[in-house]
Amino acid sequence: MEILVCVLVIIIGILSYEYIVLRNEMLELSSYIDKALDGNLEITEFDEKELSKIKSKLIKFLYATQVKESKLNAEKNKTKDLIADISHQTKTPITNLSLYINLLEKEPKEDYIEIIKYELDKLKFLIDNLVKSSRLESNIIVLQKNSANLKDLVNKVLGEFNSILTEKNVKVSLTSEDCIFELDERWLKEAIHNLVDNAIKYSSNHSTINISIYKSYLNYNLDIENECKDLSEEALPKIFERFYRGKNSISKDGIGLGLFISREIIEKHGGNIKASLNKEKIKFSVDFPL
Repeated sequence: MEILVCVLVIIIGILSYEYIVLRNEMLELSSYIDKALDGNLEITEFDEKELSKIKSKLIKFLYATQVKESKLNAEKNKTKDLIADISHQTKTPITNLSLYINLLEKEPKEDYIEIIKYELDKLKFLIDNLVKSSRLESNIIVLQKNSANLKDLVNKVLGEFNSILTEKNVKVSLTSEDCIFELDERWLKEAIHNLVDNAIKYSSNHSTINISIYKSYLNYNLDIENECKDLSEEALPKIFERFYRGKNSISKDGIGLGLFISREIIEKHGGNIKASLNKEKIKFSVDFPL
């Protein structure tokens, strides 16, 4: 009889232990699910001796679902911001077009026609750049790379600005060496064009833009330095944001997309771009890994 009682006690003890283990696992699983519902789930390494395979798979499924939902929300926010930006940026030229078309109907004037043409060109430029920026940001664009020389690309871009450089009497001091690597000539040319355009725009007459193309130990490098007054260190992190226009850009043409597009293109090439200030000069430093 005593033996039977001992056996029953042992069985009850084992069952109680198994029940406590199972209860703790269920409580832990319930806690993970609650965290997942709250958006606070973190992936964890599981010991198969402590947690069943079903639990492990469920947790991983919940984590994957949370990551997917987070990405979807991020894309929704990007789309929402883009729509708001488009609405804001197109409002002024469309309003101006409507105004001068009404004036033209009442009193035909050559000046009104010229203003309408200007606003139409401005609107087209805005839309073209919005399309470029959205395509780049959404990873729709696939780079078509081939072996090319960064030096040749920069020289082609500078050739496009000969007339405006002469008009402003701005000189370009260029030091360069061959930097041949895999790149998309069309898109990288666009990025460099925007950087040079920005440099000329903010350079005063009779000033000099310094451009250096060189190979360092780890990278192919492109530096563009120009005058830039009234820009603070605090503003530097913002200048690559879409539609950012600093205090020093009030009197300058532009919509605040050039640097944003340049950054997107450069990063898609695996490169990096940063800006630094030295007194009243700004330098854009671009590097591409060897």
